[in-house]
Amino acid sequence: MPAAAEPSPDQTIAHLRRTLQRHLPAPFLDVMLTMVQWRSSRKRVTALIPNRIWLDLFCEHCQALLEQTLDEQGRQLVTVCQQEVVAQHDARGQTMDSFLADPGNEFAIRACRQVIAAPGAQHNPLYLHGPAGCGKSHLLAAVTAALQPMIDRDQILHLDGPTWVSHQAQELADHGPGPLRQAIEKAIIITFDEVDSCAQRPLAQEQLFHLINNAIEWGQQLIIAGRQAPRQLPATEERLISRLGWGLVAQIEVPMLETRLAFLRQLAPTIVEDLDHDELVRMVDTLAPDMRHVVRLSNRLLEGEQVGGGEVASFDRVLECVARHYGLRPGDIAGKRRSRPVAQARQAALMLARRLTSYSLEALGGMIGGRDHSTVLYSIRQAEERCSKDPAFAQEIGQLSQEILLDG
Repeated sequence: MPAAAEPSPDQTIAHLRRTLQRHLPAPFLDVMLTMVQWRSSRKRVTALIPNRIWLDLFCEHCQALLEQTLDEQGRQLVTVCQQEVVAQHDARGQTMDSFLADPGNEFAIRACRQVIAAPGAQHNPLYLHGPAGCGKSHLLAAVTAALQPMIDRDQILHLDGPTWVSHQAQELADHGPGPLRQAIEKAIIITFDEVDSCAQRPLAQEQLFHLINNAIEWGQQLIIAGRQAPRQLPATEERLISRLGWGLVAQIEVPMLETRLAFLRQLAPTIVEDLDHDELVRMVDTLAPDMRHVVRLSNRLLEGEQVGGGEVASFDRVLECVARHYGLRPGDIAGKRRSRPVAQARQAALMLARRLTSYSLEALGGMIGGRDHSTVLYSIRQAEERCSKDPAFAQEIGQLSQEILLDG
C-alpha cells in the first residue's frame, strides 16, 4: 500500500485545534486561540504568543497535550514569546558587535574602528555614504556607543540634516550663546546624519562649513553620513564639498543577499528555521532589498503574518519609478526605441519586474513592445551582470526596489 500523504500545514494546525477543543474548556480556549499564531513545517510546529502572561498560560494548559499529539507525527512543538524576541533584539542596540560585516561595508567598519581608537586624530571628518538601509545610521550610533564609556554623555552630540535645516542653522547664525552652541563647544564627538538635506539650503551649508572648520581646529571628531558622496551632493557649495571630503570618504553598499539573510536570522531565528530555504531566499530577495526592509519583514513574521512571494508591485509601478529615475517616459521604456539610455533603463525595468511582480517572461515581453521571452531573458541577464560588476548600478537598483516597495 502507498504511504499515507503527509498532512499539510493547515491540516496539522486544524488537528491541533481540534485536540485542544476536546480537552479544554471552551471559554478559555476561545480566548487562548485568538492569542496564538501558528507555523507548521515538516519537523516542527511553532506557536507564536504575544507576551509572557499568555505564554505561561499556554505552557500550563496546552503544551503537554500538543507535544504528545505532535510526537505521534514525529514533530516538535516550539513556543515563541514575540515580546521577548523583540526585546532581545532591542537590547543588543546599535553597536559595532551587532553590525554585520559585508563586502560592501568592510572599509567603513575599519575606518570607524580607527576613529574609536583615536577620536579626532585621523579621518576627520569621516564621511560615510550609501543608500538608505545600508547601515550608515547604525555605524554613527555604534561609534558613539563604543566611546561612551570613555567620555561623558554630554560630550557626545548627535545632529541631523532635517533638524539642522529647520532651525539649528538659524540658531547658530544668530551668534547667541544658546544651548546648541554650548553643546557643540562641549562635544568631543559630533555625528551629523542625513547631510543631503542641506542641498539648496545656503544658510544650512554655511553653518555646516563653519562647524567642520571649528571641529577640526578644536580636535573634535566629526562623523557625517549621507546618501551620496560629497562630489555628488546636488546644489552644494564647492567649499563645503571640499570640507566634507577633507578627511576620509567611505562608501557603504547595499548588503548582499547572504548578509540580509543572516540579519533576518538574527531578528527572527525560531521563525526563520521553519521556512523552506528557497522560500526564505525569494522572500528576502524580493521584500527586503536593504536592512530597513529586513527589519520590517522580521516584524511581519514575528506578528504571525504569512509572508510569501508573489506579486508585490504592479508592472506600471515599476515602469513609472524606473522612467522617473532615468528621466524618461514609461512609453519610452515600453516602446521600440533602442538608444543606449533607453535600453539600459529597459533592462533595469525588466529585472525589477521579474523580481517584484508575478509576470512570466512572455507576459513581460508583451508589455515591452511585444518582445519574445528570450529577448526579455537576455535583457535581465545583462542587467544582473552589470549589477555584479558596477556598484553604482547595483545601488541604483536597490534604491529603485525600495521606492517601488515603499510606495507601490
